[in-house]
Amino acid sequence: MQDDWSLNPNVRKLLRRVPLPISLPTPLRRGLGRSTATELLGTRAVLTHLRDSLDLALAQAVQHAGAAVTIADPAGDTTLTGRIVDGGGQLVPATADLPGGLLAAIVQSGASGDRRPVTLIHRVTRPHSSDLAVNETTDALLAVGHAAAQLPANSRLLLVIGPDLRGDSLAGLMTAATQGFARSAFKELGKTGSTCHVLRVEDAQAAAALAAFLASPRAAFLTGLDLLAQKSLAGDAADRPALEGKSVLVTGAARGIGAAIAERLALEGALVWINDIAQSQAAAADTVAQIRARGGQAEFIAADVGTLTGAQAIADAIGKGQGPLHGIIHNAGITRDRTLRKMSVAQWRQVLQVNFGAMHLVQTAVTPLLQPGAAMVLMSSVMGISGNFGQTNYSASKSAVIELAKQWACDGYARGLRANAIAPGFILTDMTAQMPVMNREMAKQLTALLQPGLPLDVAELACFLIGAQSRGVTGQVLRCDGGMAFGA
Repeated sequence: MQDDWSLNPNVRKLLRRVPLPISLPTPLRRGLGRSTATELLGTRAVLTHLRDSLDLALAQAVQHAGAAVTIADPAGDTTLTGRIVDGGGQLVPATADLPGGLLAAIVQSGASGDRRPVTLIHRVTRPHSSDLAVNETTDALLAVGHAAAQLPANSRLLLVIGPDLRGDSLAGLMTAATQGFARSAFKELGKTGSTCHVLRVEDAQAAAALAAFLASPRAAFLTGLDLLAQKSLAGDAADRPALEGKSVLVTGAARGIGAAIAERLALEGALVWINDIAQSQAAAADTVAQIRARGGQAEFIAADVGTLTGAQAIADAIGKGQGPLHGIIHNAGITRDRTLRKMSVAQWRQVLQVNFGAMHLVQTAVTPLLQPGAAMVLMSSVMGISGNFGQTNYSASKSAVIELAKQWACDGYARGLRANAIAPGFILTDMTAQMPVMNREMAKQLTALLQPGLPLDVAELACFLIGAQSRGVTGQVLRCDGGMAFGA
């Protein structure tokens, strides 16, 4: 699938001359090929805080991933700072509580002069002032905002809320202010292809792994996320997401987003079980052939996930193959859009059965094959968060999927099983490519990044959630929507 038409240089020149209310997107810097240990090579990272083990974990994570690290903390711990400097980082003077101080430190570090993408990591601290409305913590948000707005294209802003900032009303207020700030900031930063996220931290290593991913080109279409970094359920969250020898099931994967997910998992070394209905066998065969041509492993299972016999057929096929399972991507889904006045009972039931009920059937059938520590990814939609005209059946099913992911996360916790939901927004597929140009342009303008996502963007997120880096993420909803204005 090619990128969006408005990123074509000739089209961009034309649109600049046409008096239309169209904002042109900044091309996103996406990752290509198999993931590496140095995804941030060629970028810079600037941290405003280096005073405890959480700060050190964040700094080391981006440094080990290849970023040139700068510490802009006027009161940083000298021992911790020395460890980063010894690793090739630098320390620059900064007055982080003044709007001009942080930007001056970034400029001095060279992070803005060479126009390489910058990851700005800001630790939100507990204020010393007793004034609940205006204090040094809220002032620091303004300083960070000033700096972030002037960073090079495709930069990142990560706002980190540590475990010290909780437990009382003041901490709650500062957290809420930070979250509100981020909900507006990512919409301003998106025009340059830059993104913004909030990380609420319970575990430092889980936060470090999340930060490294969100800072990377693999997360180019993700923005506005508010994530909780929990203690890893199994293993080391800092491990690379290598999937060699792992077995993963992807339902509804003959084409489109499902096929992109299967190809991405296989590229990381996983054996991918591709499921779809028998009528999609030709498309599935093409997907399997492409994976194998690149040296990957894939097998096709023809089965209807919306039936009990289909779900059991999937379990039987995997059980006779190279089980157990290390991950499941519940991707199968359909639309039968109608207004309430025109929607039939059959259209209502079919969407709920395939999009929601089928997940329960498949999960029940394959649960005996699941390896301890396995991950489940459930495909929801932003329409399950915001709703949409003429899609009551689809929105109901995708909202239920979000709740199902939360329930499975709780139910599987004792076994180290994780479950998360992905909520894609406007993704450029064969179906959306057929939309009228102006309809598609209107949909783009609703996103902070001013462009649709690619199936690869969803695939990158799904691959991350299956891999070891995300072991501190469970029971959460991750929007892959480029920062859509609704449902945010």
